[in-house]
Amino acid sequence: MDRRTFIQRSMLAAGGLSLYSGLAAQGALHDERRTDHSGKRPNILLILADDLGYGDISCFRGGSPWISVVPGPNDITISTPCIDRLAGEGVSFTDFHSNDAVCSPTRASLLTGKYNQRTGVCNVLGQLGNAMVKVAKPGEIPFTGLRPEEMTVAEILKDNGYRTGCFGKWHLGPMETHHPLLNGFDEFVGVEGSAGDNFSMEQKGKSYFYRGRTTAKAPGGWFTDVLADEAVRFMQKNDDAPFFAYVPFTAPHLPYVGPNDKAIADAWDEKGDSPRSDLYRAYKDVVEGMDKAVGRIIDALKRSDLFENTLILFSSDNGPVDHGSPGGFSGRKTNLFEAGTRVPTIACWQGKIKAGTVCREPAMSMDLFSTICGAANIMVPAQVLADGVDLCPVLTQSKGMERRLLFWERPAGVSMKNFHIRRAAVRDGRWKLLQDRSGTPFRLFDLSADPREEHDLASSMPEKVTQLRSAFEEWKKRVYADAPWDYDEYLDRFEKAGILVREKH
Repeated sequence: MDRRTFIQRSMLAAGGLSLYSGLAAQGALHDERRTDHSGKRPNILLILADDLGYGDISCFRGGSPWISVVPGPNDITISTPCIDRLAGEGVSFTDFHSNDAVCSPTRASLLTGKYNQRTGVCNVLGQLGNAMVKVAKPGEIPFTGLRPEEMTVAEILKDNGYRTGCFGKWHLGPMETHHPLLNGFDEFVGVEGSAGDNFSMEQKGKSYFYRGRTTAKAPGGWFTDVLADEAVRFMQKNDDAPFFAYVPFTAPHLPYVGPNDKAIADAWDEKGDSPRSDLYRAYKDVVEGMDKAVGRIIDALKRSDLFENTLILFSSDNGPVDHGSPGGFSGRKTNLFEAGTRVPTIACWQGKIKAGTVCREPAMSMDLFSTICGAANIMVPAQVLADGVDLCPVLTQSKGMERRLLFWERPAGVSMKNFHIRRAAVRDGRWKLLQDRSGTPFRLFDLSADPREEHDLASSMPEKVTQLRSAFEEWKKRVYADAPWDYDEYLDRFEKAGILVREKH
């Protein structure tokens, strides 16, 4: 049974009255109406930071001081004038969320427009893929990354005459079998996962820097600057075709090797630790270096007269680790408190988006897929059935956003030993239902009055808790029914292989 038939039958069986089918399935049953943004097709530039906190961008702090997840020296602040300027020329999303609190799942959602659970990318792919290989049956092809059957936004744009390039961190499967060039991109310069030392890009004498399908000697400059240069080169090509440039930086992810750290870069720890001891200042250097790289990309667009006809999107794959700023919210990367998923997000499109505006509507990474298709005036193919929505009417202020529910579910951490221990969250406007660990009570928060999620209202609003829990369970059945592997079966496989140990009650 295909996905559309499954959802339609489920809705009929429920009488079409369930909360999920009435609200959230609006995205699941994405229609094929073409959004009219008449005129020359825009270029698309999508910049994705890695582990960047909501409070790491100056303009998102609203004048508040920079404070990290784990408090450090009180004389540090982070300034991001280039990204601030981009926000001033477009719209800032103050309630935008990554689809997960770690990277691979969010990247899968961003590129496919789906909840990551549907794609099977339910954890960081290094850990998940290795576990899948370990428990694979004879003759079975293990799930190790984004499947060829998934249609990415790059494939859709390429099929509609766009030049497509990816410059940065892929992290959606091994290069041998899941390379960006197999997923709709014409060009790729970057890495499969970690940027390592950020300069030589070598480990034990072997390069992990890719140019196209093969590894090559890295240019030797700071990796974030190298990616900015490659993106500019690609965008400035003398070509009449519009471009889609996807720039997933590895900054500010560990190991915090900044633009001036080349002399010590080869001392980085292969586990991901930084060669520097002043980690808070190292983090500052990486974020501010990334900001300058963004500025160079935007300046190049303006010098080339490409800025006016380019939709620029900036976001992060999840919230910060210890040295980044949660921006006044609770939580961090890997958990589902606000700072784990609420990420600084900007859209700029001169002449289409009013400069200096703010969008307070809840949105998610998967929405960027449909938004890009909408901006390019391309129908989302019927076989995709994206969960995300086209934000163009919101960006252009031609229409408000319809109410919908947003959902998250993920393991507690990234280690596969905890894969069966889940975290869950549901968002319904101002309300957020949260379970931080399987077996613990669900908590209910009113984010409009309690953005730090400090006051649990579950006991005083049991009907709301029941309503959102029911919606979550219904959503969970649907998205896992579409996954390319059976979650419950693989929990048993992982347990038998000793990858995880379920608690006995």
